Amino acid sequence: MKKIIKMLMALQIGTTSASFLTSCVKKYQYMYDIWVITSGGSINDQSYIQSAWEGASKYIVSQFAQAPMANWQDSPLRASYFEPSGITPGEFKSAYITASIAGAKTLILPGFSHANTIGWAANLVDNVIFIDGSGQNVYKNMDPHGSLADNIVGILFQKEIAGFLAGLVTAIWLNLHQTEFQQQLNIATYGGMDNPVGVSNYLWGFLLSSDLFNEIIKTDNSYHNLRQLGTDILAIMQKINPKINNLLPIKKVQEVLNDNESWFSQSFNQGEGKVISDYLINKKASIIFPVAGPQTQDTIDRIKYNQTKTKVVGVDTAQSRIYGDEYIITSGLLNIAQATQDALSNIYSSTCSYNNATKQWENNKLDYCWINTNQSSKTNPNWLGIEKTKWIDDSIINYINNDAKIAKLTTTIGIIYDQIKQAHFTDTLKLTYQTQNKLKTDWLETLENCLK
Repeated sequence: MKKIIKMLMALQIGTTSASFLTSCVKKYQYMYDIWVITSGGSINDQSYIQSAWEGASKYIVSQFAQAPMANWQDSPLRASYFEPSGITPGEFKSAYITASIAGAKTLILPGFSHANTIGWAANLVDNVIFIDGSGQNVYKNMDPHGSLADNIVGILFQKEIAGFLAGLVTAIWLNLHQTEFQQQLNIATYGGMDNPVGVSNYLWGFLLSSDLFNEIIKTDNSYHNLRQLGTDILAIMQKINPKINNLLPIKKVQEVLNDNESWFSQSFNQGEGKVISDYLINKKASIIFPVAGPQTQDTIDRIKYNQTKTKVVGVDTAQSRIYGDEYIITSGLLNIAQATQDALSNIYSSTCSYNNATKQWENNKLDYCWINTNQSSKTNPNWLGIEKTKWIDDSIINYINNDAKIAKLTTTIGIIYDQIKQAHFTDTLKLTYQTQNKLKTDWLETLENCLK
């Protein structure tokens, strides 16, 4: 793809057609108006980038109705893409310019790496979709003395909820494997670096799920509505394994109120998650939830080395597609493909004054147009979910995705996190926990009341 575009630039072609691209690349017919610019990885990274590209491509296929949408991959139509050779500002800027010269109307930028260059992109094309970041208060051309960009759609995910859902499924899975773990159901988590909106919120939600699970399985607490959740979960589990008679509590191997506890590897580089993985394995973690990019592989490698039964919960995208399902039991999902498709469907519609005949945007945008706004999983709950693997029964996935009480619970959890998140994770934990094994009463009462 990059070689093709370099040829176009050399020939000084202002725009290019999908048919020309097809003549050079036979497998796919790349559409020139929608481009994905990668952020340090391959378009086929089976993670953020590929998910964005697939969402964009699925949108394009839907506009031409070449195949049933259930089999959209059978269509040759795809969004165009460019893979910069690195992640420096200059390399990103060159990628934006290249796509613009090739005829891009919309640039899709997956990942926070684009945050420091997005203003350049906004000045080159009609609109930009920035995945996992805000599009507000961005200066065109990254010039702080210039005007603010008004053509960016920011896509935001409540990762604390994705972490919570992953933790809840973990608690259910561990209880289905009580014997295997000798009734010691222990969880642990770590991140690359402390970031309250990109890493630490995942950890917080995962930990919170275990303590809430421990409350809902109690028979002697005063939280009737929460206790009903425990009854619902036990009923689902007994259909999977009728021998399950009771639910066991989940133990956190890390001390949430200890300022010196290890939560971060201090890097997102592969190889630097080994020390903290060994630490958590030695503390008898049954499940580890790494939020540190490729350090998921470090954790799996250390599990193999230590020859333990420890399993892993992935993050962001379907991690079993990357690492296999021998160790990955599920993943807390950000439905990046769906978010991308939804954003394009909005942008290229009459809601945003898009004229399909002229292929241009007019100036009478409606209130529901997403351009120059941030959109969140708060109002698009289908942007979050749980990965289906061989370990997780369909009934569990259906429960997580469709139960009204779970939906109320996750909405409230998002509100709580917004109220208490701090710059440092340890400070957030102090506002969350009363003791190592108990949430603050105010939060339990808030969660109980949301289910009324």
